[in-house]
Amino acid sequence: MSGDGTDVANGTQAPDETSDIPKYDLYIRASLIDNETQGACPMSQQGFMLSYILAQEKNVDFKVWTVSQVNPPADFKDKNRAKIYPFVEGISGKDTNGQSIAGVMPESADKVEDFFDSVNFDCPHLKRPKNLKDHILGKVDGITTQFNGFLKGLKSEAVLTNTLQKVDDHLASNGTTFLEGDQLSYTDCFLLPRLQHIIVAGEYFRGYEISSDMKHLWRYMRDAYDSPAFSETLPADEDLCKFHWTRLPDNLITEFRKNKIKGVFGVESPTHKTNKIPEKIAKSLDSASNGGHDDDDDDEEEEQEQSME
Repeated sequence: MSGDGTDVANGTQAPDETSDIPKYDLYIRASLIDNETQGACPMSQQGFMLSYILAQEKNVDFKVWTVSQVNPPADFKDKNRAKIYPFVEGISGKDTNGQSIAGVMPESADKVEDFFDSVNFDCPHLKRPKNLKDHILGKVDGITTQFNGFLKGLKSEAVLTNTLQKVDDHLASNGTTFLEGDQLSYTDCFLLPRLQHIIVAGEYFRGYEISSDMKHLWRYMRDAYDSPAFSETLPADEDLCKFHWTRLPDNLITEFRKNKIKGVFGVESPTHKTNKIPEKIAKSLDSASNGGHDDDDDDEEEEQEQSME
């Protein structure tokens, strides 16, 4: 596990041991490249984002630890026998029912979700939606399977694009910054890490690009990149691509190598994080917000009017 963990409780002092504020350790998958920095597991980033926002809202105090996938510590393997990520271990404090969380270690992914709900006092938007039938989360919860299938040639590009179009349509009809309002919600913490995989790995392996016509989706991504809970929990692009590379069957690896996709993500290579939308799309969004033309167009029109006078 990395160092002494990272305290991201919004720069606040950690509560003392008698405090009722829930305090816990969050364990996420480490990088497959250096085995120390944050890895590309989307579920790990989802839990990291939830914890980050809860800490910002003074609901919790937590430290995040990265766990090597090559050689996890023996004591951690004893704790996390189910091999779930993210994994949490309660340190001190009480949950919303007034029960101590000291020593609590959820043994399934669903129980980890329950844990996050149990330490969430003041952020109803970060709780899991109970009825998914008509909820946007219910329309996108299969996006990981769709994307993985697309990368492996088992699902068509159209299936993935159709789901992304649902997101764009939802944002258009809601008129909100994020999926459920103007602040990040549980649904955003679920979807955004997976959209990052589509943007980065989709382009790397399949040359896939989200259509520039999905302006509401791209505006959503731009606002998300401006949110620390998302931008500061992002994995490196190289690690994200290696995350998928290690899951490809041998025949696909051979195919990609023939197409000059080498799949080499060494520690010697400079790392990069995609944390902004493409410049051309950003200009298009700015142009649309200015009534269909940009400031340069305004300057040209003004000069033409002056010359006519």
